[in-house]
Amino acid sequence: MSSDEERTFTRLLEEQRAQNNPVSANRTSEAEWRTKLSGKKIVDGQANSVDTFSKKDLPEKHRVVPPGAVVTKDYYPDRLNVHVDEQGNATHVTYG
Repeated sequence: MSSDEERTFTRLLEEQRAQNNPVSANRTSEAEWRTKLSGKKIVDGQANSVDTFSKKDLPEKHRVVPPGAVVTKDYYPDRLNVHVDEQGNATHVTYG
């Protein structure tokens, strides 16, 4: 096998592993959610400005985690955790 063929094989193998691994797939989604939510206030109703984001537009499996909240340690790789500050603004996101 030539070095070009080996590189192609390795790249295809890594792509296949990423497709079959929900945690890897979530890494891209996590970055996308971080971009969408960064600094925005998470609201129950309709988002009425560019500085707000409605909970109804989050994935079905999600939880909003305020500072100091007690959360279960159960792990769901497809659950989006939106961490917010005291004012309800998104500070970071994780999956799990």
